[in-house]
Parts: sequence; structure tokens; C-alpha cells
Amino acid sequence: MPTGWLNWDWGNVPSWVGSVLTGSSLGLAAVTYYRARGDRRRELDDAERAQAAHVTLWWVNPRKALVRNSNDVAVTVRAFVPGHPATTGRLGLGPGETRALQLPVELEGRSGDVALEVGDSYGRSWVRHADGGLERVTTGTATAEPSALRWTER
Repeated sequence: MPTGWLNWDWGNVPSWVGSVLTGSSLGLAAVTYYRARGDRRRELDDAERAQAAHVTLWWVNPRKALVRNSNDVAVTVRAFVPGHPATTGRLGLGPGETRALQLPVELEGRSGDVALEVGDSYGRSWVRHADGGLERVTTGTATAEPSALRWTER
């Protein structure tokens, strides 16, 4: 009679196959759960920033830009130049409304630096950087009084 590992009861093939498939199924379920959780987090992040993402700024000439609210709700907007005291007052933009932003002569070369602080209808504030990126604001941005930049009619 053989001794050692040959004496062990290794079970049968269906038990082995069932164990391997059960383990694989559990691993696949865990991976699917974590991916779905990440997708849900990204969807929530996108939904949070949706209103700010629909506020756009484009330049008509080196000193004049247009700011448009493409939302179905009103938002507040304030334009500023990071690192410079030039800001505008806070402006309420209704749904589909467009306003012009006038840059003073001394800031003509800095049009690419102008950023927007957008207040959404939930009371959250976002900064839309000149490169189009969005960042949630947890504290106030520039606290300077409005100067230099100004809102005008289209």
C-alpha cells in the first residue's frame, strides 16, 4: 500500500472544478463591484460639477470676452486674474444668458489668464481656469474689491 501524499483523499474532479469556478466567480464579483463603485463616484463628481461646466468663456478680441451660461438654471459668475487684484463684481447669469467681459488696456496681454468663479444653484463655488479645468473652491478665491475687469452688454 502506498504511503505519503498518495494516501490522501484528493476528492473527485467535479468537486475540484466546482471549487475553482466558485473562487473565480467570487473574484470576478469583487472586481465588478469595485469598478462599479468607481464609476458611480465619477458619475456623482460629474453631476456635481455639471452646472459649472456649462459656463463658458471665449475671447472675441484681445480685450473682450463673452461669458455664456448654458444651464437651465441661473448661476453667479465673477471673473478674475489669478495673482492680480483685477476682478469683476459677482454677476447673476440666467439660463442661456450671455454677457461681455471687458479687459482693461493694462491687462491686454493677460487674456489667457482670466479665470471664472462660478457659483451654482446648490451654493457651491467652482473655479474655471483659463485652460478649461474645473476646481471646487472650499474657501473664497480673490477677496479684492471689484476693479479693472468689468461686465458690459454684448
